[in-house]
Amino acid sequence: MVCFKKIILAVAVTLYSATTFAQITSGRIVFERRTNLKKRFGSDDRMARFITDDNKIKLERFELIFNEKKSAFIPIEEEDEAQGFLKYLTTKNHVYQDIENNKKLTVMDLWGTETFLKDSLGQREWKVTESKRTIAGHLCRKAIWEMNDSTRIYAWFAPNIVPSIGPEGFDGLPGAILGLATEDGSVIYFAKEVKAQKPDPAKLVRDTGKKDVYTKTELREILEVKMGKWMKPKDFDAMFSWL
Repeated sequence: MVCFKKIILAVAVTLYSATTFAQITSGRIVFERRTNLKKRFGSDDRMARFITDDNKIKLERFELIFNEKKSAFIPIEEEDEAQGFLKYLTTKNHVYQDIENNKKLTVMDLWGTETFLKDSLGQREWKVTESKRTIAGHLCRKAIWEMNDSTRIYAWFAPNIVPSIGPEGFDGLPGAILGLATEDGSVIYFAKEVKAQKPDPAKLVRDTGKKDVYTKTELREILEVKMGKWMKPKDFDAMFSWL
């Protein structure tokens, strides 16, 4: 009887491992983003008086659908409890990656206006560490990106999820990023669900229509001219640093 139980346990462990760590080439990942508004904007005198201990944490969800050639990072529309301008303190970008052709299209919501940005992939130099953790049932390794002299970004990627993809268009690692965080914890993404499935190809692309498509440099120059009276250089830095 004891021997039979051991056999059943061994089979269960084997099946769990095979399911959890088998290679995934297409699917859907649901992320939760936790933004600490006080950490992110508390040092700004214009914002500090509006951000309290009661409203400082903002939770939002996104989905990342993908196959080996393309991916789409899309906000999951939910009722936003934030009042007034507080709801505009976090971004809800749509990011479409063309892995095969090394291209990325970001659709930004600039105060209710869709704005399209074009870019290439893989512009970050990651340092992969030996640190590991399990996220959404997948064993991940930790990597670090030195964004600038004062800010580091931590990422946890799953080698068994093959495409080099992640939230907000972060990529460049040998596997999908399931966790992403700023060093101070002001912005944290963690995958809550990973499901292997074939995505609808129509959801992996975005038609820009007849709208203008900008580079980051072009858009920033335009916004600095139009919004420079109300926004400071550090505001623009924050807007474009994750793109």
